[in-house]
Amino acid sequence: MNPTPQDALNPALATAISDRAFRLYTVLVLRTAGEWTAIPSLAAALGLTPHQVRFPLSELRSQDMVETNRVYETGGNNRKTWRTYVRLPDDAGVVGTHHASEAVA
Repeated sequence: MNPTPQDALNPALATAISDRAFRLYTVLVLRTAGEWTAIPSLAAALGLTPHQVRFPLSELRSQDMVETNRVYETGGNNRKTWRTYVRLPDDAGVVGTHHASEAVA
């Protein structure tokens, strides 16, 4: 049985998270298809800055609704920097069918 958008959003509806955290979770469910997505891409999809995504992301992390991975990689200016990637846990119902780079980039 394929998960519906309602099934995938039920964990967020059952918690007392902020509106911004709910928006972030919704973008992850509907647009990323469970793929790792960089914070700047998510922020752009929400019309926010990467800094404004930090608190909602920490809310979702504290509820075990997302997984994060920090990677030390070379940025656009050839300097090493930490970049944080986010995805839904493997057990979350993923509805979206688009690849993350296509949907959120």
